[in-house]
Amino acid sequence: MNKTIEILMSAMHQTDASLVTASRARTDIVLVNQCDREELLTLTYTDEAGQHHKATIVSTRERGLSRSRNMAIRHATADICVIADDDEVFDDAYADIILKAYEDYPEADIIAFQVENDIKLTYPDKPARVGYKRAMQTCSLEITFRRQRIIDKGISFDEEMGSGTGHGACEEIKFLFDSLRRGLRIQYVPMMIARLHKDSASQWFHGYDRRYFFNQGWATRRFLGPFFATLYAFYYGWRKRKLYQSDISMPTAIAYILKGICHRKYPEK
Repeated sequence: MNKTIEILMSAMHQTDASLVTASRARTDIVLVNQCDREELLTLTYTDEAGQHHKATIVSTRERGLSRSRNMAIRHATADICVIADDDEVFDDAYADIILKAYEDYPEADIIAFQVENDIKLTYPDKPARVGYKRAMQTCSLEITFRRQRIIDKGISFDEEMGSGTGHGACEEIKFLFDSLRRGLRIQYVPMMIARLHKDSASQWFHGYDRRYFFNQGWATRRFLGPFFATLYAFYYGWRKRKLYQSDISMPTAIAYILKGICHRKYPEK
């Protein structure tokens, strides 16, 4: 039986379905559109190769990237899901690459691929099993997964984390950590499946300020726990110092990471 693939894409304030074709999707797609209305549309679109596919467009007043991804998972029907953003363009062969990888690694529940980018993400040259260390270096747009395995294990994106919450990012790391803790197998395959538009603006990163480091600490505690998050605070503060020292001193950065770790619940603004 041939496995099916579905892209899960998050976007905001879309007025039509043009984003589906702009992404060069060649499979079914679920597009969650955070806007000012509640609406569910199912339509058929034709890809550049002349093939027909289903597009499910979920318009919602709810906000938050993690919430929209969980919503997309609930509306998905395919065997394999592909996490995507609205600034992503897929390679013509992405479906074949993904299906081949799941054939080559039948034991894998989640497979991470490569996404071409201009933000200096680097990738290993060889396939590898993904553990906790590599999971911390994996971004959401690299992630594909067997939908039913995620559902069966009760895994979802943490809706307190991610763009739209004001709490920073790292929601994909917690998703992968939760998957590892519940016994799922994660594989990395060094194949490119998509690219990001150049100069894509981040929805959550606004500079290396005190809020950024507070959020880093708060998020790190969510997936590492307080002890290992505290150790990581000093490692992160030292390791990344060249990136931020023109904006904030290392002692101040580490202090605010530790403040974030100390807040079990995110403080009200």
